Amino acid sequence: MARRGSKSWERLTINCAINVVKIVMPSFYIFRGERLQDDYIKLYKLGACMAMQKRTWMTTFLFKEFLSIFKRSILGGVSFTNRHLLILDGHDSHVTLEAIKHAKDIGLDMITLPFHTSHAL
Repeated sequence: MARRGSKSWERLTINCAINVVKIVMPSFYIFRGERLQDDYIKLYKLGACMAMQKRTWMTTFLFKEFLSIFKRSILGGVSFTNRHLLILDGHDSHVTLEAIKHAKDIGLDMITLPFHTSHAL
């Protein structure tokens, strides 16, 4: 979306996940700004989550939030007896010790693809 009177473009990150039986978890939107406006997403899927920060990039903090949302959206839950594998791109926020520990603590296994290859793989 473009700012009025400006040639610069606002950025938006949308994180989503889908499983092999085509169940899609609610999207996780990251907007750039200081305050979240109610009208940012007029048509969003029920359960979608939104965050606001100076940059629309995924951070370790937001990735932990995404993992918690992911866990809640799985039918039957995620646990040490009902493990799930999350395949991710190689973004820095996904491969921190904090993120890996959080995933392990909630019973979620993760594998990261090499940087800039998810579109080809």
